[in-house]
Formats: sequence, structure tokens, C-alpha cells
Amino acid sequence: MINVQVNIGNIRGKVEKATRYGQFITSQQVLKDCNYYIPKDKGTLERSSLQASDLERGEIVWDTPYARRLYYHPEYNFSKDKNPHARGLWFDEAKAVRGDKWVAVAQEGVEQGLDRE
Repeated sequence: MINVQVNIGNIRGKVEKATRYGQFITSQQVLKDCNYYIPKDKGTLERSSLQASDLERGEIVWDTPYARRLYYHPEYNFSKDKNPHARGLWFDEAKAVRGDKWVAVAQEGVEQGLDRE
């Protein structure tokens, strides 16, 4: 007879911690990739995303009075002088171009989070 005991310790806590880490670094990447496409003038829109977003929870927010108008109305005539990639619907564009990378970043983040234990 063989008796095997496995001590999995705090596996739930480790997985939750690794998942939170994966969420955080994925949110960082998503925000960076989205901000690549935002209209820029003085940088207020971009700074608002850095201040208003909650990366640990995966909430990315552009918090200016004009953010919604710029996002949903790409026909709005904003200057591309400071960002030639600027466009409305910047999340959709970033997702179309970088969405596969986001999945990879999430997976790598969770794996790194598990390795950190």
C-alpha cells in the first residue's frame, strides 16, 4: 500500500494572486496600445486615462468632458499633428491590431505571477 499526501498549501490564494498580476499587466498593455491611437493636443486625454483607470480591476477610462465625443465620432475633425495615428474608436482599433498580443500578455502574466511564488 502506498500513501501519498500532497500539500497544495494556499493554491487558491496563489492562483488569485497570479490572476490579479496577469490582469494588471494586461490592462497596462491595453492602455498603452489604446493611447497609441488617441487624439492628442496637450496630452490631457492621455493623462486622464492614466489617472482614472483602475488597472488592477481591468477598468480603462478616458475621463475628460470630450472623450466620449472624440471616441464615438471619428468624423470629428481633430488634428493629427501630434499623433498621426489618432482616430476615433481607438480601443476598437487597438484591439483589432493588438488583440492577439493582449491574450498572450495575459497568459504570460498569469504564468509569471505563479512563478513569483
